[in-house]
Amino acid sequence: MADVNMEVIEREAFKKGALVEVNIEEPGFRGSWFTGTVIRTVTKKTRKLFIEYDTLMSDDGTTPLRESINVILARPIAPRERVRTFKMSEEVDANHNDGWWEGVVTAVHQGDRYTVYFRPSKEEIVFSGADLRLHREWVKGNWVPPLQQDEAEAEEGDEAEESDDEDED
Repeated sequence: MADVNMEVIEREAFKKGALVEVNIEEPGFRGSWFTGTVIRTVTKKTRKLFIEYDTLMSDDGTTPLRESINVILARPIAPRERVRTFKMSEEVDANHNDGWWEGVVTAVHQGDRYTVYFRPSKEEIVFSGADLRLHREWVKGNWVPPLQQDEAEAEEGDEAEESDDEDED
């Protein structure tokens, strides 16, 4: 597999004016992503971006918050998805409190409604399907969805078979 040049990927993904999502590491924000625009691009020396958020406001409450962030906390805006239904235990991002919050579907209700559990806050909240998207990670310049349930079960089955084979010796 070819080496991934992260500098090139970052330069392309985080150009001035690019729309991004930023992971906030402050208490109470764990597992959240907030949208913004790149004001200043990555520098080799500091590895930082200067961002203006879309929904987070500065302390005066009248202007969008601008801050310098480490590039590892940023990713491009997640790809738009077709309308879909979600399943129990599926990892999702929920549009909540002006950001996207990572959670897990714990109940499927009629009428395109889902209960989502948020691990950091230990909260469960009901959402419309329109406010959810499949959780994805930005890994080496690619969007990677979580391991699908049936793939995970197949891998577990393969491991069990290998374990049974070893027992026969």
